[in-house]
Amino acid sequence: MHGVKRRQWSRELLKQKRIEDEKKIKQYRSLVDTVLNLKETQIYTKDSLKLSKEVLQWNPEFNTVWNFRRDIIENVKGQLDVTFWEDELNFTMAELKKFPKVYWIWNHRVWVLKNHIDSSLKIWQRELIIVNKLLDMDARNFHGWHYRRRIIKVIEDRTGKSNDHEELELTTQKINKNISNFSAWHQRVQLITRMNDTDEFENRKEFITNEIDYITNAMFTDAEDQSVWFYMEWFLEYEMVSKVLNHNEYTTILNKFQSNILIINEDDKEFSGKENPWCLKMLIIIEKLQTNLGIEIKDGKSKEWIAKLIEADPLRKNRYLYLLHEEK
Repeated sequence: MHGVKRRQWSRELLKQKRIEDEKKIKQYRSLVDTVLNLKETQIYTKDSLKLSKEVLQWNPEFNTVWNFRRDIIENVKGQLDVTFWEDELNFTMAELKKFPKVYWIWNHRVWVLKNHIDSSLKIWQRELIIVNKLLDMDARNFHGWHYRRRIIKVIEDRTGKSNDHEELELTTQKINKNISNFSAWHQRVQLITRMNDTDEFENRKEFITNEIDYITNAMFTDAEDQSVWFYMEWFLEYEMVSKVLNHNEYTTILNKFQSNILIINEDDKEFSGKENPWCLKMLIIIEKLQTNLGIEIKDGKSKEWIAKLIEADPLRKNRYLYLLHEEK
């Protein structure tokens, strides 16, 4: 009997929830209709501002309403004091805590900072501290990293000073804490590219040597993590590396990576009885780079590695068959 009562009570709860949900849906639709009508008729008032906020608290992905909110603010800007702008930052922060991966919230927050009545350097430096704390909570949030780049850009423009070296060190810290932090690896790519383009490296060869050691340590730390392998592929193919190093130096590096990857793959086979797909993919890429350098490869293994990939990673069989066809 106890079990029956619980089922009856659950049905009653579900019924109540359904009624409440229907009520909320009606309320939301009515609110949206009102706000969209205000937008259509270009009613830019503080009441419109209040209603737009209510919609966005329901649905922060409603970009049309974010756009309308900015139009309202532009039109009533003369009536707004510094308290409003701080409240708007607090509003977006409250939404980010609930929805940290909604781009439109981050986008609106940048707009607020740019239009803040006190949009001084101090405000942007304060924002950098805030976004650092957000990334401490979720270091892999791609939107957070993108937002941080926008903040840094404004600070650099206003101070006339590059923060690239400090930013590169930050990516090292984040990766050291979590090697799977793809966003930090991606940021590292952006920074190195920019630092090379703007001639910020005091000694490119020394940097390349240190980075090779860093990548080697990373792949031995976690050979299953795709972020490391994606970064390694980018780095080995990046033109700065092949231009700064002479032919023999670059060849030696490729050979060392090849040897280390073979060791990792053998270790994986001994431990799990399976080939490591990431190792096999990287070995194929390295052999292709060696071929492009004009290195004569007597016993090319790419076909063999592709065949092993088909067995180790059957879900991508068709792609590997295509690669096998290309090798013929």
